[in-house]
Amino acid sequence: MTDAPFRWSVRRDFTSGSTTVAPADDGRPGQGLVALLDDANLDAPLTLVVDLDGVPEKILMSAASLLATWAAGRTAGPELRLSVDPGTPAGRLLPALLGQHAMFATDADAPPRRPARVHLYLTNDRESPAAGRRLVADCCHAWGFEAIADQALVVVSELISNAVQHAGTDLDLTVADVDGVLRLSVRDRTTRPPHPAPADDGGLAERGRGLAIVRALSTGWGFLTFADGKTVWATLGRRDG
Repeated sequence: MTDAPFRWSVRRDFTSGSTTVAPADDGRPGQGLVALLDDANLDAPLTLVVDLDGVPEKILMSAASLLATWAAGRTAGPELRLSVDPGTPAGRLLPALLGQHAMFATDADAPPRRPARVHLYLTNDRESPAAGRRLVADCCHAWGFEAIADQALVVVSELISNAVQHAGTDLDLTVADVDGVLRLSVRDRTTRPPHPAPADDGGLAERGRGLAIVRALSTGWGFLTFADGKTVWATLGRRDG
């Protein structure tokens, strides 16, 4: 099955932990629906909203089938909520296709699941890596990740330092316990790929330099660009015990 020739965009509210996938309406190239859904976990949202209101009927049916297949195949991730007119064909079809895999607009008042997740807004400042390390240290202690705390501090310091040096924008740090794995995500406002830190970084990364160190200390890492910026992420170990 191929994605319909229709462009979608993603909006992230880091403070509330909500990510919304909706039709691209800003005149910039969007991404396919399935690609955005697959990448939704990058910032560890609490809720993933797919806004189908206003989508042409011929696209709705294709999107409904894609969405149902994607939702049925996932075993973890954020709570999925749909915004769709119940009077449309897709609005009548989606509840039957998705069943327990999603909540609909009528359930919008229900509270989302609350996995361990914190967000920190950071300015483009030399003190930001230290602020990120403090937050990660607190999370590791509170969530039972003490055994990997030292590695996590090095990784988050390097991720933030690279963003401060090379992106030159404000940042969003998200720290989350995703099914027992610590996930660190740093979001900036540029689409340029991440750069290795130079040998002399002026003290930005006090405990480790270079994305090679991130690779060595992480169980996985990567980055993804969007029209409004990029997210660089890393995962580390599991909870103690």
